[in-house]
Order: sequence, then C-alpha cells, then structure tokens
Amino acid sequence: MFRKADEETGDMMHEIEDIEQERLRVARRPSAQDAPPVLCWFDVAPSVPFEAYADRLRSVLDAALGLALTEEFDDTLPEDSVPEWFAAVCEPLSADAPDFARRGRELYALAIQGGPWRLQGWLYEFDPESETRGWAWWDLTHSSDGTARIWVDTWGESFFACDELRWLAYVAGSAEVSGPHLAKVDRWHEALLGDDRS
Repeated sequence: MFRKADEETGDMMHEIEDIEQERLRVARRPSAQDAPPVLCWFDVAPSVPFEAYADRLRSVLDAALGLALTEEFDDTLPEDSVPEWFAAVCEPLSADAPDFARRGRELYALAIQGGPWRLQGWLYEFDPESETRGWAWWDLTHSSDGTARIWVDTWGESFFACDELRWLAYVAGSAEVSGPHLAKVDRWHEALLGDDRS
C-alpha cells in the first residue's frame, strides 16, 4: 500500500501501515516487485566508508520511525533511541558532536541557506498526523565510484518538502547532496544491478 496525496491539498498522508512498511525498508532492501512506478533519488558523496554512512542513515531513520509508531507527538518526544552523534550535531551544537557531523552541518547550511535543525523539530517531521514530510524512505544504493543514491517514494511528486532528509544526508557524512531527481522505477532497478551489495 503506497501513501497517497490528498487530492484537494496535495499534502502527503502517512498512515501507520505505511510507516511500518517504511521502517522495514530502512532495515532491509525492498523487493523489486513492490516498487511504485516512479521514485525520486538524491545523489550523495559520502566522505566516510559507505557502510558507515548507510548505518548512520538507517539508525537515525529507524529511531524516528519508531517514535512515529509509538508516540503521540503532543509533547517533548523521548530522545534515548536517537543515536548520540545525531543528537549532538543538532542545535544547540554539543562539544561531543563528531567531526563528520560538524562538517555536514556546515555544508547543509551552505546548501540550504538556513540554520541547523533542533532535534525535537526534526523528529516532529515524522509525526503521522503531520502532512509536511513529502517523502518516504525507499532504498540506498552504492556504486563502485564511491557515490551513493538515496531513493525515496514521493508518490510521483518531483517537488516536495525534504530539508529534514537533506539534513540527515549531510550530517551522516556526505560532502555533497544533489537532487531530488524523479524517474521511472527502472532507474532504481538499474542501480540495483550496479550495487555491489545486491
């Protein structure tokens, strides 16, 4: 079941079942036959080994989606499941924030022309009742040249709210994040063929 845009407003709806499926895709690659007709991707240039980068993305998303499934989002959210490095790089910046995350924070600010995220604000983007998050995680692929692609389901939309995803992509250790790019699902299938983890 894929999330659908509200026909009157264009806002994206995140149903609990959809979030459960999204969390499963964070944990493991989805099957090719489950893919929607189109996907969006972001090209990223990890400045750290790919596996470390992938683990960071997945650990933060797993925590955020876990909160989306268990919390009411009517008060301060618990932060104990959020990786320490991610919490440390959010505003206010902690002295414990690792160098890769600090650099990503700086690069995000340059790319977005905006300030860093507060942890609670970032987590609240995953509130199932909110309609501001315009994407759902699909996959992460890797090529032999060291680049990676973050794939998301946007329900066919090429323009959508995604600064929270850019923030995560940068602070997890990427030197560059470009996109989104919208294409038929065949592009993802092609990326799977070149992904040495497939």
